[in-house]
Amino acid sequence: MTFDGEAARRFRFRDPDDDPWRGDERHRVMAEALNRYGLWDHLSAELRESAMTEAATGCYPLDFDVLRDQVEFFADGEELAEGGVERFLRELAPALVRYGVVLEVETVRDADDYTVSINGIRCVVLRPSDWESGSPWALSTVRPLAVVNQLLAAAGRSALRAHTLCTGGNEGIVLLMDPRAAEAMRASGLFPEHEVPALADGTGSSY
Repeated sequence: MTFDGEAARRFRFRDPDDDPWRGDERHRVMAEALNRYGLWDHLSAELRESAMTEAATGCYPLDFDVLRDQVEFFADGEELAEGGVERFLRELAPALVRYGVVLEVETVRDADDYTVSINGIRCVVLRPSDWESGSPWALSTVRPLAVVNQLLAAAGRSALRAHTLCTGGNEGIVLLMDPRAAEAMRASGLFPEHEVPALADGTGSSY
């Protein structure tokens, strides 16, 4: 995520020689919560401790280099809106297997709507009228992920759910994380609302 000037004052770079600031109690409380709710569970014990320490001392916690392909994934809203949902979900599928969800995805032939079938659930990604809504890329990101969250809930093996950041943008991000971790980020007071991962629930609240 690209930081503005205000955000840069809330976080430090990872090189302590560049920025010796060490965070405050908000960062420490948040880091402990993120660890407790499993943000770094895919890491070894040593790397998990390192990630928590970095977040506690002021580093931005959603480090793509640490979370990529396990927790954090790119989701280009434009590509999704233009027929890329099936391809994206196939890229997400290996991470979901750990939580009891084996994805079966196919694009459904439909004269008007862009529709995919996700484990037998028919998901209308976009309708022609959605192009006039002002947020077709966001809709095409959230709607399929809302179905993924239904499947995660039904599997019952994990509290993790799909969340989004920069929803619908060309550099959109999807995170598989415990909703309580996202709430810990919100409760820290370190982030404006648009920088907190939003649950993909299909209601429109996540974009």
